[in-house]
Amino acid sequence: MKRLPRANPARMNTSSSSFLETDPVKGSIAMGIRAAVVLALVGIVIAVCLNTPNINVPSEGGVIMQLPETVGSFVGKSMEITPVEKAILPPDTQFARMNYKNFKGEEVNCQIVLSGGEKRSIHRPEVCLPGQGWTKKSAEVIDVKLDDGRVLPVMKLVISRPVEVQPGVRKELTGLFLYWFVGKNSTTPYHWQRILRSDLDRVFHNVNHRWAYVIVNANVLDGFVPGAKNQEETLDMLKKFIGDVAPELLKPEVKLNK
Repeated sequence: MKRLPRANPARMNTSSSSFLETDPVKGSIAMGIRAAVVLALVGIVIAVCLNTPNINVPSEGGVIMQLPETVGSFVGKSMEITPVEKAILPPDTQFARMNYKNFKGEEVNCQIVLSGGEKRSIHRPEVCLPGQGWTKKSAEVIDVKLDDGRVLPVMKLVISRPVEVQPGVRKELTGLFLYWFVGKNSTTPYHWQRILRSDLDRVFHNVNHRWAYVIVNANVLDGFVPGAKNQEETLDMLKKFIGDVAPELLKPEVKLNK
């Protein structure tokens, strides 16, 4: 059997024995340097925290919380917030709500909900619709041209619910429900984009958006009221209403985007 060559002790790596036999003086110096570095980093973190604005404090909202008394040919009347809404939403949530009518008797509802320190007062508005008896038929984003020439993307929902027009007789009532979200300096019709923008701006720009949503809605009364508008005509009415009212509600620094 062939013998294996003997290892030469003089040529063996002794790095492990050298590591175990470290100089205690050098070890103490190294530990002192590491401790100094850690303390310096802690000091930097504390200094940054003390000089960084508190991002847990919401920024100012991008909307003006006062609906105008008139919008085009429509005249508004304030509507009270229900006790149920006040009970389920945080006390620092702000509301503005008005019902508008024109000389033809046509009606448009407009409301703003502005969140406070807690975010649970802001959600996708359609979440509340089933509890009010509405069923969502479709959803899409549409562009609305504003009176000042800008274009505002809004979410358009087509909703419906059965109503009793006479004893034992029910008809399907269609409604159009348009909304958009407004942050500190931007808008979006998308709930997911609002969440994403909140997280990114909070991390990278120290901005804690105080989001609001604006809702404009009306029922399609064609087939219920003689001479009433059909769905397309009702949508045109709502788009014209938004075109008139949005420039009055949005602060100048707010950019309109998708």
